Amino acid sequence: MKQQALIKFIALLAPLVFSCISFSSWADEAALYDLAPKGSAFLRIINLREHSSDRPYNNRLTLRIQNKHISTDAYCSASEFIYVTPGEYRKKINGLQWEGTLEPDKAYALVVEDNSVRLLKDYRAQDSRRAVLAVHNFSKLSQLDLETATSARSVFENIPQGGSVARAINPLKSAFSVIQRTAGKKERITVTDPMIFQSGVLSSLFICGDQSELVVHWADRMGNR
Repeated sequence: MKQQALIKFIALLAPLVFSCISFSSWADEAALYDLAPKGSAFLRIINLREHSSDRPYNNRLTLRIQNKHISTDAYCSASEFIYVTPGEYRKKINGLQWEGTLEPDKAYALVVEDNSVRLLKDYRAQDSRRAVLAVHNFSKLSQLDLETATSARSVFENIPQGGSVARAINPLKSAFSVIQRTAGKKERITVTDPMIFQSGVLSSLFICGDQSELVVHWADRMGNR
């Protein structure tokens, strides 16, 4: 009898815990936009520097801009987003020079590789009722597909090498299969960890490396997951 009561209590508690987690993450992202002055631009860094003999342990990237700083220390990972004043920028990040124009109400990512840095347009969650799934193909593989891991339902097709795609989805928890198409055949090359998609939150999947050493990594508004 006590065991049945405990099971019922856990069943009632689980949705409450999930809702608290969802609210916390949504609040983090909502706070970013609420605190940002109207017309701000949003920026994060994506770390694509591979470990090498001259820095086998320290792969940390740090950007200081407008009295703020963001950082990330793992390959195929991202920092949190910050808001900045739109305009033209010319800065250095870990000795690499970058310059570009940040437009109002737009999101951007500084993609840092071993010897180069480039500014890319990024994605934002703009509907508080729906989540956003973004996929960035930084791998050496072309024409990747993304399917739900359990039902093999297509989510994205033909994601080009160096390209990205995004779509709004309903809040849910799901893992995904990364599919490569070669000679008309589909090959599942990896399965992601499950991600909890929350209303009003952008979740990004980074696909890096090559088929022999593929890296997949989740990030959200607060950075790595």
